[in-house]
Amino acid sequence: MLEFVLREHFRLAAHAALLFAVGLFVSWPVIRCRLRGVALVPLAVFRVVLKLIGPAPSIARTAAVVFCFNGAVMFLCMASGFHPLPPKLLGIWTGLNIGVITGLARQEPLMAAGGSGPGRWAPPRWLTALCSLAVLTLELPCFWLALAMGMSMGHAVQAGTQSYLEALTPRAGAYGAVILPALLLSAVAEAVAVRGSSAPSA
Repeated sequence: MLEFVLREHFRLAAHAALLFAVGLFVSWPVIRCRLRGVALVPLAVFRVVLKLIGPAPSIARTAAVVFCFNGAVMFLCMASGFHPLPPKLLGIWTGLNIGVITGLARQEPLMAAGGSGPGRWAPPRWLTALCSLAVLTLELPCFWLALAMGMSMGHAVQAGTQSYLEALTPRAGAYGAVILPALLLSAVAEAVAVRGSSAPSA
C-alpha cells in the first residue's frame, strides 16, 4: 500500500503541489482587492468547522473534528477522479481557499481563541512549534497524494483500462491504510498547536 501511494503517485503528487501553489498565488490579489465574493464559500466552511469545534474545546474534540473534516474532504477530492481534470481544479481551488482564509485571518479576527484558560493544559512553545511543523509535513502531502490518486484514476477511467469502481477500489484501500493514519497524527498535532498558539503568553 505504501509503495502504491508513494512510489506510483510521487510525480503526480508533485504536480498537485504545483497546482496548490498556483491557488495560493491567486489568493494574493483576492485578499489585496478584498474580493469578498470569492471568499464566501471558504469562510462559510471555515465557520462551520469552528462551530463544530466550539469556543473552548478539548484537544480530543478539536482533533476529532479536524480529522473527520480533512479525511472526508480529501477522500472526495480523490473520488472526483472520474476524469483527471476535477482533482486538478480542486488542487487550485483548495490552495486559493487556504490562502484567502490565512490572509483574511491576518486582517480581521475570524475565530475566538479557545485558549488554555484556568485549569487547562497549555503546551510549551517548543511543543507548539513542533506540532505546527508536523501538521505541515503530514497534512499537505496527504492532500497532494489524494489528488494524485484521483488524477491517476481519471487517466485510467478515461483510457478505458478500468471502470470507475475498479479504479477507485484499490485507491480507497490505500487511502484508508496510508492517508487516514497520517491524517489522524496530523489532526492531533494540529489540536495541540491550536491550543498552544491560543494560550496567553507567559
